[in-house]
Amino acid sequence: MDPEEARTEYLELFNKMQAIAPGDWTKVTPEARGDVCHLPLGMEGTQFSFDSTQGAVSEDQAEAMHKTVKEVFESKGLRVVQTQPSGANRDQTTTGFGDGKFSLQLGTSSFGTTLGGNTRCAPDPEGKFR
Repeated sequence: MDPEEARTEYLELFNKMQAIAPGDWTKVTPEARGDVCHLPLGMEGTQFSFDSTQGAVSEDQAEAMHKTVKEVFESKGLRVVQTQPSGANRDQTTTGFGDGKFSLQLGTSSFGTTLGGNTRCAPDPEGKFR
């Protein structure tokens, strides 16, 4: 997979997660340049990080969102780590981890909703994506 394929893969899942919680998400700029990441054997690659936020959702909405996100992550073969709502702010996260440093996390609290993570670290011998 090259960096552009990694970006496309990530944004497809990212957009799917945003659709689960429709609302006024902050804009993501997918055309942004990537960051250097390190691959095995000392090689360099490129990865992209995209983050977005929106307002808080109700406790019932948060519960339904985390359940759906977990199911989607599992259907994509990602390892899922989920926290339970805690504290007065109802902080909760659902994170999907894949190979190649891939991660995507949905976070909810009484302050807002966040979505963010990193694409896979993909070989980029020409360094044209950073």
